[in-house]
Amino acid sequence: MKNLKEIFEKLKNDEKFRSAFKEDSVREELLKPLLDKLGFIDKGLDKNATLEILRSQTLQKPTITGSNSKIKELLTPDYTLYLNGEIHCVLDAKAPNQNIEKGSKNEAQVFYYAINDALRAPFYALCNGLEFKLFQVGHKKAILECDLEVLFDEDYHFDTLKYYLSTELKALSSTLIINQQNDEWYLSKKLPDPVSFPQKQAKARYFGCVAYFTRQSWDVVKNNINHFTARGDVVLDPFGGSGVSAIEALMNGRQGIHTDLNPLSIFMTKALCAKISLSDLSYLSEEILKEFELLRPKNEKEAKKLLKDASYYPNAINEDFGEMASIEKQEKVLWIPKDELLAKGSDVNSVLKLFSPLQLAELALLRKLIFKHTSKTRDKQIWKKRKNLRLALLLAFYNTLSLINLTYHNVPNGGPASAITRYYRYRLAPKPDFLNAAEIFKNKIKRVIKGKSELEYSPEFYEAYLAPLSGVIKDFKSSFLEKRKEDLDRTNSLLEHFNGDKIFQADATKLKEIQNQSVDFIYTDPPYGAKIPYLDLSVMWNAWLDLDVDLSTREKECIEKGSLDKGREEYKSLMVASLKEMYRVLKYNRWLAFVFQHQDLQLWQILVEEAQKIGFEYVGSVRQSNGQTSFKKRQYSFTVLSGQLIMYFKKVKDPKHLTKAELGDDILGFVLNHIEALIVKNDGANLEEIYGSINIKALELGFLHTLAKEYMDLTPFINENFDYDETSKKYHIKKGQKLRGHDIPIEQRARYFILSYLRSAKRQHKSVSFDDICLECIPMMQNGVTPSKDMIRDILEKIAIKYDNDKWVLGDENATLFKPEELI
Repeated sequence: MKNLKEIFEKLKNDEKFRSAFKEDSVREELLKPLLDKLGFIDKGLDKNATLEILRSQTLQKPTITGSNSKIKELLTPDYTLYLNGEIHCVLDAKAPNQNIEKGSKNEAQVFYYAINDALRAPFYALCNGLEFKLFQVGHKKAILECDLEVLFDEDYHFDTLKYYLSTELKALSSTLIINQQNDEWYLSKKLPDPVSFPQKQAKARYFGCVAYFTRQSWDVVKNNINHFTARGDVVLDPFGGSGVSAIEALMNGRQGIHTDLNPLSIFMTKALCAKISLSDLSYLSEEILKEFELLRPKNEKEAKKLLKDASYYPNAINEDFGEMASIEKQEKVLWIPKDELLAKGSDVNSVLKLFSPLQLAELALLRKLIFKHTSKTRDKQIWKKRKNLRLALLLAFYNTLSLINLTYHNVPNGGPASAITRYYRYRLAPKPDFLNAAEIFKNKIKRVIKGKSELEYSPEFYEAYLAPLSGVIKDFKSSFLEKRKEDLDRTNSLLEHFNGDKIFQADATKLKEIQNQSVDFIYTDPPYGAKIPYLDLSVMWNAWLDLDVDLSTREKECIEKGSLDKGREEYKSLMVASLKEMYRVLKYNRWLAFVFQHQDLQLWQILVEEAQKIGFEYVGSVRQSNGQTSFKKRQYSFTVLSGQLIMYFKKVKDPKHLTKAELGDDILGFVLNHIEALIVKNDGANLEEIYGSINIKALELGFLHTLAKEYMDLTPFINENFDYDETSKKYHIKKGQKLRGHDIPIEQRARYFILSYLRSAKRQHKSVSFDDICLECIPMMQNGVTPSKDMIRDILEKIAIKYDNDKWVLGDENATLFKPEELI
């Protein structure tokens, strides 16, 4: 150790010594002693060794750096560290003058060592003799960084490094950080601000990767999850759909539980989340397509010949999804889907009629090859790997189905579209587009890889996904209702649930799989009335994936109409039953966010009243834009919602109940006060914001029907009472007009008028003093309630810049380099 201290002292203080201390010196004189201290021995010396090192391992396979380039020369990392016989970490030495920060060329080099196909190490580390940095693949920051000398002298840093290098990844994942909060923290939450410009298509993990009939915008969901929960909290979506809620929970260090009645939803979410090697997926898809090109029929005649002896037999994705056929059976008989009946209103009566003979033959052949290249094996580890690859390949196949069918066509001025998702029924295209199945599948594989890459390189996702979940989900054997024969009333929760266990088919009206009071937050977007019959519209995909939907499943679906022609009362009773289950599984003092999207606003009132009867406390609703406005909303009708409402409830011991307002005849007076409050709070409001806010308040206080009936268009009234700014497209309080409302907090009123006055002064290039501001703004206050000078000064210090002793100018609301006197 004396020699090490001398080396570190010279490295820090002797520039000549530091320059002469090269990479090999760091490797042999510093890193080797550290590895000895950690307990690593040379690989092969002891067959029972837990920690082993292999020096200068040559990588035989090229490292892929992008879709079109490879590092072709042989690569040799300094040390490959093994844990229980498996590659665990790559460690490389660099000279003291080399940069080893995240993002440097040296860090990138070792990162590519770690992800090389021959290694696939979960960790990689660099050392330049002065600093030591340990990284986990997929994390944006180093998980350990300190002076190398510290690792020899301080037990804390040394023990931390040893913990990471001597603990298997699965066990490390179980240490998911939990930032527990007390009940007061959750109860203190206010309603979140809406996302101003939702970027629904910004994430590849949803857009182009999991096609479904509706989907919440990921950023809206993320905003709610981060607002209402702490790290490690359990987030549930009982109407999970395309999986956005659970996946965003996992992306942000929470535990996500995804349930849905539609088996297609379970398949999509599991397929997207399943951890695989992306390079393996790319390679395997290329092999499948090569064989497909050799075997595919060249025309309709060859297709019909191929289909002559084809038939359906049970052949699900894997045992978890249903019965599988033997390899011999699959080779002998070409599998085609069960010819399931389609719902009334479809242009054809069954699934197989949605495809031309050529489309049907090509899709059946492509599916067969996917199964062939991921065939079952007795080796459990290999079969697990193949199952996950099969899920990923079938996810691309599922997306291919959306385009290779007789409903797909180009819409004039609207681009290509599947009639199933465009018209919400199986409508054959007058002139179908016959696309190249191989090209479509190839492109869909790319989309799946791009979507999965976001999960793979997230610093949070797989750490949360692979972490165990205790005391929440009960012990059942199958992800699907049909195979779930256990008596869940008698079944206790498993000690630990991992990844796929958190994604399972369930009836939202009977969530017996989940323990009482075990969930920290629920975010859900349930089906609404007769808007979309999900199970009916999923028949084509469920048939091709061999996912069974029987009558008992359809009877549980919370919709109106559909193939069972359900009425409003049945729909209402199912929704109320689901609310009861959400109440049961939610912890006390936690929140439910319930998305409302329906043309019948009376249903809003019904749902709020029923939720209150169950025991929830209604807190309020937030109007969330979906990024586009319909023609009907541009008419500003009170009968159509713009975007969606997110209703918020709390589960508390003594809930307050929403009461209707006694307004008498003064509805317009109430509306005027409400618009004032909105303008003051948000520093102005546009017309759509005003209408949306009035809609919510009128819903809550029970006078929306009267308002819609008597005042269909309030725009003239708004123009008469407020000033309109053409530049910002927002309404403001009229100049010199006092506020009428009594319930606007004094701080908000003062800030609004000070801000307005400073903006006006800035436009006129006037300088104003503190007394000028007081004399201008105090008269605008009402009822003798005025802000103190200290309050005014506090507001000024936050929004304005002071210069020349007592001159004030509004701070630039966008960053500026100008001096205060140049702003006027």
